Amino acid sequence: MSEPFQPDRIYDQVYLLFVDTSGYSTIVRSNPRDRAAHAFDLLRERMRARIGQLSTQHRCARSDLWSWRGDGGFFAVHDDSESVARDVALEAARAFLTLDLRHLRDEFAQAGVDGELHVRMAVHKGAIRHTGEGRTGAIHSPDINLAAHLEKATPPDCLAVSEDVYRTAGAYAKLFAHVGSHEGKDVYLMAGDGGPDGAAKAWLAGQGLADGSPVHAYPERPSPQEKARLLDAAAEEVLDMGTALRTSSSRLVTTERPARYRDAVLTLLRRGGTYRCYLLDPSSDAAATLSRQYQEDMTRKIKDSLERFGRFKERYGAEAEGLRVYQTDEFPGFSALGVDMRRPSGLILYCSYLMGTSRYGVIERGDMPHYLVGAGAGRVFTRIRELAEDRASAGRVQRVL
Repeated sequence: MSEPFQPDRIYDQVYLLFVDTSGYSTIVRSNPRDRAAHAFDLLRERMRARIGQLSTQHRCARSDLWSWRGDGGFFAVHDDSESVARDVALEAARAFLTLDLRHLRDEFAQAGVDGELHVRMAVHKGAIRHTGEGRTGAIHSPDINLAAHLEKATPPDCLAVSEDVYRTAGAYAKLFAHVGSHEGKDVYLMAGDGGPDGAAKAWLAGQGLADGSPVHAYPERPSPQEKARLLDAAAEEVLDMGTALRTSSSRLVTTERPARYRDAVLTLLRRGGTYRCYLLDPSSDAAATLSRQYQEDMTRKIKDSLERFGRFKERYGAEAEGLRVYQTDEFPGFSALGVDMRRPSGLILYCSYLMGTSRYGVIERGDMPHYLVGAGAGRVFTRIRELAEDRASAGRVQRVL
């Protein structure tokens, strides 16, 4: 049995091994609580056993499971000979990812545990300060936070190590490929299949390219119910812009029940909010060009939408005063549904139009990818907001309702 960390002492070059279940919620949702708990107990004990085996083999002084919360936790590994701690931590992580994980999946299946088991693992090293008594004490170090954050950024079924670990990885270094950086540290990754190209692709799939932004992507237009959720979040104003706004206008006068989208618009208007709509002027050159390109009567579509907006205002009278409909001769090249865009908490759901036709025919706007962005998306959000606001002032803009 390894020695405990001693109280009121600082330990240098402690290897911090984090492991976490990716897909935890699928297992919890798909199994009775006791079966799911048993499954994660198996995961913890298999990891603990692997660490214990290697600690004994290498005569490592200290290798504690320091914290485990349901679906994951971390181990602290230390020895006066750093290479011993390194070998225990890296070999345990490598063996778990390439051997134990496969056996655990078989055990899950035999135990009738539904759901997919995937793990993320990360190793970082640094100095820690131990307080309290033995294994019941606490350890403190900013390196613990970095290791935890690195684990969260690691793709499923991969092992990430920081540049600090990689520099002293010795023979293990050949297992890892440099994939990028995280919180100012270079990151090296080993994919479960062992291939360096797999590691690079896994990291890019999860983290994107440099200077990327968090964007939520959808393969097609979100449902009316989901767009209504977006409207419900508005405090002051919604901007709805497109070419004809056929879908939006239809939802305002639908006879289907429940009319979730229409009710969300009414709720906004009744509390004094504004719902601004921008669509093409049917007499504009842009409308004529789109009619030829898409081989459809764009003028008719726009006029039908205006008629529906008018019916909505007529039906709800003063309650619908905040609905404002504009025509413009500027074609934006994208549609957008913006919520409180000028606020720091603003959101924009947008879709770029794919222009032209192909042998597959015209792609409907609703079938194109849609993206939801907030201020966290940085320049993506700022640029889309600027383009949307420009449409309200550029060219010939006329309020028609």
